[in-house]
Order: sequence, then C-alpha cells, then structure tokens
Amino acid sequence: MITEERKQKLLMNIRKLSSMHEIQNTMGRLTAALNFQRADEILSFFALEREDVSLEYADEGLFEGKEAVCAAVHDIIVRPEEKGYMLDMQLTTPMIEVADDVKTAKALWWCPGIAAVPTETDPQAQWCWGMTGVDFILENGTWKVWHLHYFRLIRCDYKKGWVEDTSMINRLNTPVHPLSKPSTYHNPYSPLSVRDGIPACPRPYASYEDSDRNWMLNRDKTK
Repeated sequence: MITEERKQKLLMNIRKLSSMHEIQNTMGRLTAALNFQRADEILSFFALEREDVSLEYADEGLFEGKEAVCAAVHDIIVRPEEKGYMLDMQLTTPMIEVADDVKTAKALWWCPGIAAVPTETDPQAQWCWGMTGVDFILENGTWKVWHLHYFRLIRCDYKKGWVEDTSMINRLNTPVHPLSKPSTYHNPYSPLSVRDGIPACPRPYASYEDSDRNWMLNRDKTK
C-alpha cells in the first residue's frame, strides 16, 4: 500500500526534476542571449519586478533592483555592435538544488569561454573562464533569475595565458557604474594568490530563508 506521505514525496520529486529541466533550459537560453549580445532577451529571464533582484558581474560591482540590473546589462555586459567582437561562454557541470517547497532553486555552473575584443589593429583573442551562481524563483509558473553572480576565474590574452597576463584582474574593488555597489567577492586566479573554494556548490534545502542569500560564498564545496 502506498501511503499518502510517500505519494506526496514522489510528487515533490517529480516537480523538482521537471523544474531542474526548465532551469537548465532557461540558463541555456540566457547564455545564448549573452553570447549574441541581446540585452532585452537577457533581461527577460530576470525577476525584474522583485525589489531585491540582483546581478553581480566579476569586479564590475553589485547591481540591485530593476533599474540597476537593466543598467548593468545595457551599459556593461552588452557592448555596442562592433566588427570583430565575439563572446562565447559555455555552461558545464550543472549543480542544481530545487527547494522542497519548489518555490526557489539554487544553481551553479562552471563557465569556460573565449572572446575576441577589437583593438586599434586586430581583435585580441582572450580566455574568459569563471563560475555562475544563481538563485531562481518561480513566478506565475515560470522560473526566473532572482540573484545572479558571475565569479571570474581568468580573463587574459589567449597567447600569453593566465600566468603571464594578469593585466585584466588588477582593478580595485570599487563601483564602476553610478548604480553599482562594491563587489561582494572577486578573487580571480593570480600567480600571487591562493585559490579559494568559492563559489560553493548548492546544498539541499527545504525553503529559502534570509540566511540563504550568501550561500555562494560558503567555502565548503564538498557537501
């Protein structure tokens, strides 16, 4: 005999699996919009009507609220159309935990990438690798990005590599946009630094609490 408790647990697990599939597709579409530099499409995946919606991008600062997130995407992440520019980020190693109440989810992806950035002569080929941590929230049956933090690991000249070229990681942790706040965490690779275990892998949880806001900064990656 199947108990009601077992039935409800089975239904919860089915909803979680379905949500994980939807979340992966959402993040894939967001990344495609990023690679093709489509600002409005990127923003369509965010829960912009939530006061605490946020976007933190490497050392560009923390952007909180609809106006700030929109500014970050339009002014910093998406560049004006330019011949020779290319960005191609990938999503690997998805780690997704959907809350037991299936109202929120925590997710982390490792993101290898490459870029070509125009210069006065020829475009410069670059490595750009990092990790993306995201809080998702279910709004009207659709999973939306609630908080997103891109943690840069390396950005460097393709030929010189990340050991020789550290010219793109030495900026001070100060806001670079009128609507940004200082970054909460920025520790890219450097020959002079010790690598930290941040961002953390998400862990199973029942429901989202205020204390969960900084789960990505937990240093224990193994549990």
